[in-house]
Amino acid sequence: MTVDSGFLNRLRSRGEEVLTQVSAELSSNPRFMQAMAGALRGKEKLEQAVARVLRQMNVPSRGELKRALARIDALEREVAGRKAKRRAKPPARRRTARRAASLKASE
Repeated sequence: MTVDSGFLNRLRSRGEEVLTQVSAELSSNPRFMQAMAGALRGKEKLEQAVARVLRQMNVPSRGELKRALARIDALEREVAGRKAKRRAKPPARRRTARRAASLKASE
């Protein structure tokens, strides 16, 4: 069973019109706007309270986690770069460097 795409387009268009009309009516209602402003203030206060409680519990913030992950990524890249340099070094030179270091240590 297929649905006519024209029907769906008309239905969507009509839904958008109704939504626009309802939105315009609500935004012109001072009581609704006061209620929305109050809800936003309440949301802000709730977010502040939650953030304060999480700090007291030593739970890291989103920003702290992002900074830690960025640092971990940087360290992983640094380690990968050092491993690549080490692999690129010829084996004979590595042995010679180790011998020189062990001779120096024994002196």
